[in-house]
Amino acid sequence: MPDEDAVLKETIKHLGEASRRIQASRRLIQQQALVGNSNYLRLVAHLSEALDMTEVARREARRRRDAG
Repeated sequence: MPDEDAVLKETIKHLGEASRRIQASRRLIQQQALVGNSNYLRLVAHLSEALDMTEVARREARRRRDAG
């Protein structure tokens, strides 16, 4: 039987790292003043969606860990 707590702990760690990397990508685009560039609008939107979904998954993993 898998160690669910260990899996959830590792998942939370990975999702936290993913969030930090997505945020770093958004900051890079902002620092380079590309946010207003129409070629980057869709990318920025996708990064925002990815960050939202990553945070939702992270909260769910924490909820499951705390409930277990």
